[in-house]
Amino acid sequence: MSADTDADEEARRLASALADQLMAEGHLRTPGWRNAFAQVPRHVFVPHAGVLETTAEGSRYTLLSGDAPDQRDRWLRLVYSDTTLITQLAGHPIEEQVRDGVGRGQATSSSTAPSLMAWMLETLDASEGHQVLEIGTGSGYNAALLSHRLGDAHVVSVDIDAHLVSAARERLDRVGHTPELHVGDGREGYPDRAPYDRVIATCSLPYLPPAWVAQTRPGGLILANIAGPLAGAMLLAEVSEGNVAQGRFLPRWAGFMWARPGFTKARDITAHDTSEGRYEVRTPRVDAEALRDRAFAFLAQLYLPQALPYWASDDDGFPITGLITPDGSWAEVSSPGDGVRAPRVEQGGPRRLWDTVETAHTFWDQYGRPDWSAFGVTATFQHQRVWLHSSDSPNTWELPAPGPGS
Repeated sequence: MSADTDADEEARRLASALADQLMAEGHLRTPGWRNAFAQVPRHVFVPHAGVLETTAEGSRYTLLSGDAPDQRDRWLRLVYSDTTLITQLAGHPIEEQVRDGVGRGQATSSSTAPSLMAWMLETLDASEGHQVLEIGTGSGYNAALLSHRLGDAHVVSVDIDAHLVSAARERLDRVGHTPELHVGDGREGYPDRAPYDRVIATCSLPYLPPAWVAQTRPGGLILANIAGPLAGAMLLAEVSEGNVAQGRFLPRWAGFMWARPGFTKARDITAHDTSEGRYEVRTPRVDAEALRDRAFAFLAQLYLPQALPYWASDDDGFPITGLITPDGSWAEVSSPGDGVRAPRVEQGGPRRLWDTVETAHTFWDQYGRPDWSAFGVTATFQHQRVWLHSSDSPNTWELPAPGPGS
């Protein structure tokens, strides 16, 4: 028996074991999806994988490659573990960016952890005969799972990155699948094959693109990560007559990379306006740690949809949490932690951003500190709003307006 045959058999064994694990843990619930995970070879779609490590200098990635004989066993076990695998840094394949085995950079594509993929596919509730639009082709693995379950002719996948689409097409062909793949701005969907019964996105956006709603038939579902720089959550929305989508954020938290192009940098974070009348220093009523709570950060995102967070250190090495918006407003909260100095907020510009954070926190306390699953979305072509508890609630927040082409 050849080494390649041994490797193929090991991959099949590991894929089956992963599918059984996902069933046992409740991420998979139906035999059809269990069979897809057991039979679609993930290793074909992730020939090289970056493993994320968080260090004092920032994110670092270690490369494992199926092409390296001394790494193949570790790589194969990693591919069939419940792990998100980084496949691209700064728009380039991981194997090019991490030539010496270790590298740094902004991750721009990945193969999502199988447990999250399984949960999303089960939540999407796609079945035989459904037409599915996937936004974010990535490695092509999710498109392969959809094609295995629904048939190639029922799957359309779009990605803005031509290199990703080309590689995914080749890998899909290797495993015998030919779904329709396109290069384009995923926010625009793919009207030529509309209407769709299901739309699934593996990237995050600050709003629900109107094109997705228009291209989904009444009664169809859209599953997407609606998020901003501070926080977000998974939304499952149903489309009704008149191009209206409405749904709730799901209890299970998940996050994805922003759809490209991402959020625009809000000026230089060092260019703070400290002119008289536009600058203040005081003791914060809400500590910066509050933004580490996903439930509160979700609400803060609604109050400050354009705020970009950043992190720094003061002259003594203590942490600073900052916010800045495109209009030049900014806030920095220092947290000395030495038992001597009290926390301090400095803020300036046209608006007092930390005042808004404190207003959001007061509301959050008043309503029992709800998490994202207490909120829902109603989206029309004219506007999109988030509401608390019910669509007729007086407590609503507008989502950012979609940009041109969306």
